Amino acid sequence: MTIVNKGFIEDLRSRGPEIAAKINGLLKTDKDHYSVLLYAAQSSILPVNELSKLWADHLNIAWIDLKSTLFQPDVVEKLSKDLAVELVAIPVYQMGEVVTIAMMDPKNMQQVAKIEDKLKARVSPLFALKDEILDAIEVQYHTVTELEGLTDSLALVSAHAGKEISRAELEKSSGKQAVIDFVNGLLLLAVKEDASDIHIESFEDHLLVRFRIDGVLIKRLSLATDIAAPLLSRLKIMAKMDITERRRPQDGRISMALRTKAIGLRLSTVPTVYGEKAVLRVLGQIQKKNIPLLESLNFSKSIYDWAKKLINAPSGSFFITGPTGCGKTTTLFSSLQKINTPDKNIMTIEDPVEYRLPGINQVQVESEIGVTFPNVLRAFLRQDPDVMLIGEIRDLETAKIATEAALTGHLVFATLHTNDALQAVTRLVEIGVDPFLVGPSLIGVMAQRLVRRLCDHCKQGYEVSREKMDHLFEWDGKQPLTFFRSVGCSRCRHTGYNGRIGIHEMIMVDEPLRRLITSNAPPEELRAAALLGGYQSMHYDGLKKVIRGLTSLEEVDRVAPLF
Repeated sequence: MTIVNKGFIEDLRSRGPEIAAKINGLLKTDKDHYSVLLYAAQSSILPVNELSKLWADHLNIAWIDLKSTLFQPDVVEKLSKDLAVELVAIPVYQMGEVVTIAMMDPKNMQQVAKIEDKLKARVSPLFALKDEILDAIEVQYHTVTELEGLTDSLALVSAHAGKEISRAELEKSSGKQAVIDFVNGLLLLAVKEDASDIHIESFEDHLLVRFRIDGVLIKRLSLATDIAAPLLSRLKIMAKMDITERRRPQDGRISMALRTKAIGLRLSTVPTVYGEKAVLRVLGQIQKKNIPLLESLNFSKSIYDWAKKLINAPSGSFFITGPTGCGKTTTLFSSLQKINTPDKNIMTIEDPVEYRLPGINQVQVESEIGVTFPNVLRAFLRQDPDVMLIGEIRDLETAKIATEAALTGHLVFATLHTNDALQAVTRLVEIGVDPFLVGPSLIGVMAQRLVRRLCDHCKQGYEVSREKMDHLFEWDGKQPLTFFRSVGCSRCRHTGYNGRIGIHEMIMVDEPLRRLITSNAPPEELRAAALLGGYQSMHYDGLKKVIRGLTSLEEVDRVAPLF
């Protein structure tokens, strides 16, 4: 079928004689204007998203970015996968009686009518590129039920379970199509459900598969133990690991290619008493990740105002603390993005480099060849930097260089693993940095955690009891307060939550606190001074977000309990 978009062609031709010549040459051999769109995308005449939007604008229809769109699973399932592939179209979401559909050819009224007949609903067609739609179909149509249906055929290739298996036998069984389909389906289901980790655990009488979604492990499958050998062997082959080694821990990386992107995963295996346990960390798309705006990170107003003041300071060190996976790197890069201007030389040393930010200089740690945090930081100081970001303070040498840089006119951002903001001071001293260096160099510390965000479609309000109000607040007994609790619906996979938001606590290092740090005062004195300076606990910040209806009290108590 030929798709015509004359306005798009003329617009491209107007962008210069070289582009016009390429377009004219292509049209001599192929009259389909959609082929010109694909050629323009592949040859980087313009960014793909800009070309897609331009194409849609000339069709007088909206473009949808499927890579950043949230799909409603119950709406996707209304159209069969076979028909979605046939029409190159996928349902995205429903508002009222209208279903929004991403289509390669949204002006094809016959296809629109066919979809409306199947869905028994009005359709609002939007434009997306063919390969992006096919990738979305590949991901969004995977379900737990589909995977359970594959286990019967998977069991047929696991006859060797419980026996000593040769490399040849393992490679043969792991290469069976049933095993390949199951593993691919499992990885794509994790991507669909936005899981951060996949846990595959061997027990005496079953193999358990769990996904970590929004920070909480959720059971997804319970399989026969016979399936473990071909399943783990397939994963090890994909990660280029030794498939015969089951007695020692191993690590590897997997890149799963789709049409328009690749999904990166990190595989770790360890031996347990009932067999190997495998954990896959879903690293996401192996391409530039979008960095959220600092304003979009749901800071409380006081925290946001303090953060802006710190990231615009001329010099000093600003630490973000918290456990692995709490969003420290995201917050730091949102901060860098905020201050990234042509008049600043911003340099980072990271392990690994997670985000790409145009206009800054990023270095990946490579310890094997001497590209370490201390070595690179020393080099940075000879590169006339204004701002330096250190992925993590791990040792005394790195900490001392960072502190000295902050004292000599540089703004230093870094992360630490501590339980709260105040412990960052203690941690630096424990590492070996002299208190008389920590005090003058430190300008602020922010600690953060992630709590699950209540699903907007099913959360339910309730009035807080008098006892709870008296426990949490200084209350006059007159003004009632509504909190929200999780319920569960198809849009949040019946968890009651969808996504995560940060809760924070911030310490601004003022002169009284600085003097106490310099004199190596005990933690209780530091805390008292921080409170006088406006410090509020992370639990307090969580309560603000409970009152706003963003999360539940149970979530805040789970992540940042009030002792």
